[in-house]
Amino acid sequence: MFSGIIEATGRIVAKVDPAGGRLGVSEVPFAEELVSGESVAIDGACMTVVETRGDTFFVDVSRETLRVTRMGRFQPGDRVNLERAMRLSDRLGGHLVLGHVDCQGRVDSRETVGNTEFFGLFVPAPHHRYLIVKGSITVDGISLTVNTFRDLPDKTGSLVTLAIIPHTLAVTTLGDRRPGDSVHLELDMVGKYVDRFREVGEGGSEGG
Repeated sequence: MFSGIIEATGRIVAKVDPAGGRLGVSEVPFAEELVSGESVAIDGACMTVVETRGDTFFVDVSRETLRVTRMGRFQPGDRVNLERAMRLSDRLGGHLVLGHVDCQGRVDSRETVGNTEFFGLFVPAPHHRYLIVKGSITVDGISLTVNTFRDLPDKTGSLVTLAIIPHTLAVTTLGDRRPGDSVHLELDMVGKYVDRFREVGEGGSEGG
């Protein structure tokens, strides 16, 4: 479990084979504290540490992870957001984040107004149904608040507006993102449970 509060950024040092393989992240300030089996979210995807060397740690990436995320397109030198799993005693500064990427979204626009950067973000169907104004969304592992959204007429998804403060741009990779870039999205867990309960209540069957 994570909170969506980014601890640090790191840089990719080893890319993953399209069939799956080992990914390395360097320039990590807490790398020497990591132990094998520990969970670290890389751009919001929960991964298991399998090896550490100095300021670098390594994870194994499965085909399923490559299917859902853009990790197969990571290149050496790319900067990524990092967060270690929460302790039970930690403050929950963001929101409850599982580290399970639901889908990839797309940066649609960026506009600076005063000291705030407004991001337009495309959230694809059917995941857009979990959006609510002032609700939570995780973008590349960052806990953010939905400012506004509107469903697209063609029903392919929704366009979301996110208001990003300078601190978030400075300590995460969000400042690197440009219109057209893909981002990892995890929608609010509570909304997904509510949707499932409603589905079962309307005659859906429970999983066995």
